[in-house]
Amino acid sequence: MASIIKTFKKRIKNLKEKIPIDILSFVDNGLLISQKKSYDLSLSFFLCNYNIMSKILFNSSLVMEHSKSKVFHFMRSCYLPNPSIDLTLVGSPILIPKPIWCYLGFFFNRKLTFQYHIHFYTTKCFSTLNIMKLLGNLSQVILPIQK
Repeated sequence: MASIIKTFKKRIKNLKEKIPIDILSFVDNGLLISQKKSYDLSLSFFLCNYNIMSKILFNSSLVMEHSKSKVFHFMRSCYLPNPSIDLTLVGSPILIPKPIWCYLGFFFNRKLTFQYHIHFYTTKCFSTLNIMKLLGNLSQVILPIQK
């Protein structure tokens, strides 16, 4: 993947118009990041780079699984529109952004607050505690200190 990312960054540098985009890679997951204040600019940069990355992977005999592609828009306000991205030109379906994004075990909302993350793990903790009570009531083998 390192050589593919290097090729991707070289191609972006060789373009006439500088496109501000970055890429992160974790084992078999890649993350294209486009940062602009307007959706239109950000989406156009993203589409251009998505197309470049698809071609680089195809030329390297690798497959970009378009069906597993996801999109997420970070905004200061959660009430602004959350537009879809039409990737039909590169052979992918229309990507519809999600309100909550799970990445590497962390849950993010559009404002990058951890409210959903805290809610999710708090609920999981309370569920575990309730199950432990039930398990202790059903089986006399588990002592209170073992709980």
